[in-house]
Amino acid sequence: MVLNGEAVKIGYGDYIAVENIDVSVKSGEITSIIGPNGSGKSTVLKALTRLLPYKKGYISLDGDDIKKIDSTKFARKIAVLPQKHDAPPDFKVKDLVGYGRMPYQKWYKSSGDEDEKVIEWAMKTTGVYDLKDKSINGCSGGEGQRVWIATVLAQEPEILFLDEPTTYLDISYQIDTMKLVKKLNRESGIGIVMVLHDICQALEISDRIIVIKDGKLYDEGKPEEVITSKMMKEVYDIDCDIIKLENREKPVIVYKEIV
Repeated sequence: MVLNGEAVKIGYGDYIAVENIDVSVKSGEITSIIGPNGSGKSTVLKALTRLLPYKKGYISLDGDDIKKIDSTKFARKIAVLPQKHDAPPDFKVKDLVGYGRMPYQKWYKSSGDEDEKVIEWAMKTTGVYDLKDKSINGCSGGEGQRVWIATVLAQEPEILFLDEPTTYLDISYQIDTMKLVKKLNRESGIGIVMVLHDICQALEISDRIIVIKDGKLYDEGKPEEVITSKMMKEVYDIDCDIIKLENREKPVIVYKEIV
């Protein structure tokens, strides 16, 4: 499955945040969108997932205009976890994850056996099954993030969008979240598209990188081809070396000494 944007212009009112961008993501891959603050990363994600209407251009899902796809059909293909998400404090984990089944349910019918199987699978896959009867308000930051990922995973999407999934998490939870992302992709074949601030995480986990600067596409491709000393200087104004280490698949970023 391919989600493709051509010459897309995106904005808020009269303000244009992203101009004339071509972008493509597909199932089966981990794609990270990176760039400086305010460059338009989350804006692109919102447009691709219909959270924000685009002004010009064309975005298609397997060739069909996303504006014309039935909402239920779209939700069975594309799931998105925004930066900010809230649930009533008395909600239990299992109840929240169950909301991910809404695209498969009729308003007049409660959850069926198939729904229950998927809910259980989503909780076990994300490691929150033992928390199923716990209040979402009582979960730690890392637990809560896994619960929310389980909720969108219960949609059984072909591509899962995560907007800054490690923001506000300490380093151990960030690593756990990245491990979960890789597990979902490798074991379930789900395409993952993430907006990330941590370039090292993007380099380590991604199959493809999309770099956005000043609302325009700067570069895209394999991590080791895109994340270069030249890109880091031109996009982030940072001096660094990209070094290949023995016994490591991906190179590492070594920042120049801070004087």
